[in-house]
Amino acid sequence: MMEIEVKGHSGCSIDIVREDNDLFIYKSSRDKKYLSRLILQAEKQQKASMEEYQHVRIPQIFNVEQDAEHVSVKMEYVYSRNFIEYFETAGFEQIRYFIDALILFIEKELKGSDIQSVPTSVTMEKFLDVEQKIGSNPLIIDNADIKDILRIAKKRIETLCSQSSIDIPVGICHGDLTFSNILFNGNNYYLIDFLDSFIESPLMDIVKIRQDSFHLWSQLMYVKPYDKLRLKIICEKIDHEIDRYFSKYEWYRNYYKDYQILNLLRILQYAKEPKVVDYLKTEIYRILHQMQTSEPESLTKYDDQANEFSLIIPVAADNASQPDAMPYVFSLDQSGIMLCIRSIQGLNLSAFNNIYFTILRKHAELFSLDEIFKLQFKRLGLNNAHLVILNNPTMSQVETVQQTLIQEDINGAIFIKDADGYFTGEVRRENGVAVFALENLEMVDPRHKSYVSLDDMYYVTNIIEKRIVSHYFNVGGICLENTDLFQHYYKHLLQMSDDGKICMSHVVYAMLLNKLKFRPIMAKDYIDYGTESLFNYHNFHK
Repeated sequence: MMEIEVKGHSGCSIDIVREDNDLFIYKSSRDKKYLSRLILQAEKQQKASMEEYQHVRIPQIFNVEQDAEHVSVKMEYVYSRNFIEYFETAGFEQIRYFIDALILFIEKELKGSDIQSVPTSVTMEKFLDVEQKIGSNPLIIDNADIKDILRIAKKRIETLCSQSSIDIPVGICHGDLTFSNILFNGNNYYLIDFLDSFIESPLMDIVKIRQDSFHLWSQLMYVKPYDKLRLKIICEKIDHEIDRYFSKYEWYRNYYKDYQILNLLRILQYAKEPKVVDYLKTEIYRILHQMQTSEPESLTKYDDQANEFSLIIPVAADNASQPDAMPYVFSLDQSGIMLCIRSIQGLNLSAFNNIYFTILRKHAELFSLDEIFKLQFKRLGLNNAHLVILNNPTMSQVETVQQTLIQEDINGAIFIKDADGYFTGEVRRENGVAVFALENLEMVDPRHKSYVSLDDMYYVTNIIEKRIVSHYFNVGGICLENTDLFQHYYKHLLQMSDDGKICMSHVVYAMLLNKLKFRPIMAKDYIDYGTESLFNYHNFHK
């Protein structure tokens, strides 16, 4: 027998045990206050495991051992990934599949439940119990904001309880349907850690899933590094679809917010860290003051614009470690052509009405770049090329593009091209991502690429930074058929971002989730100048 102990919650210990050739989970407790509750949870999970759900699985309970001082539950071990690991690499089709599975699961709960008149005294008793426990939490006992939240929340609950009962579905619910209690195995989703609820209603499961999809609670508990903006993009999509779907039910429209407030207050009563308290205060205030974010649908709408096609090469990055050094993409290759200009020469430049190179004023003045660019444009006959100079460094390539669009009043379709790589390929006025197969490269640094997945119909299904999900990677070219659409997504993602650092892959991925189609632009003759060492390598082997 092999045994691995895993840190558990709620007074339980979790052990992974190998018996013969099989692994099992043992969930146990010696907390006398928790023993009866653990038994109820095991019974609830066992009952759920006997049901058939589309795409949803419940780990089987094999045995429950109990005595006066100890309860141990033996259950099926599931090989899986957690929600962060799954979302980090999931394409838009997998996210849609997951959303559908959640909705189908809750719909089946609804079919097993009846609309019942539930006395509001049950809700008031729960609120008073939570209020008392918050008042005895030493971390928040004298917090003025918490007292204000409780005052406003109590008024809401009292208004709810001014009616003797409310009509909601009662019968079946998971009880703690959060992302952290879902295990991901391909397109199968295993639900774990069933919990008894003070009202056994599917409404409570919607409250719990939106605790994560809207309020991002489980992400706060995750300590390993991950792409926070990508996770927010995914969660926003999941949340919007769940909210849109269940809004057809009157009981959801009428009571969701009150029970979400109560749910977050219940978490607050156990808070032990100031950052958790601050986070929960913000989220509860969002509901109390009915703060809303933009709906994703609005981001798919745009007006027809001028029939123009522009090529944008953003080169406005600033190297903080070498502030006075000239970026190497402004240096000359063996033909005397600036590397950033060399990067576009594999394209059919006659397809573009205008070509824009965007640089920093600091670099323009330090190295007389404006004069050098003019000479290069003249030498190469780039009569429609323009130099755009920004006064200040930007946070990202995406922001550089946004500033270029504003400063030059650019409309129509745009092709955004990195300055540190060369390729040939046909670029059309449609949403597209330039890709190249990793195995066809002589030399490449794969660590800093964004990788692209394609389906059998040659549509892009996923794009992700620095995670190899496909043998195709983006060679630094993205086409967007409309600048208004780009700007709308940029502004929306900027509101979501903690640090303002947005990648083009975030923009494209958000568009994919909203059912915008992208085709691959199959690049040829790719040369990677992504680092000075690669640049020197290609110059040497030319």
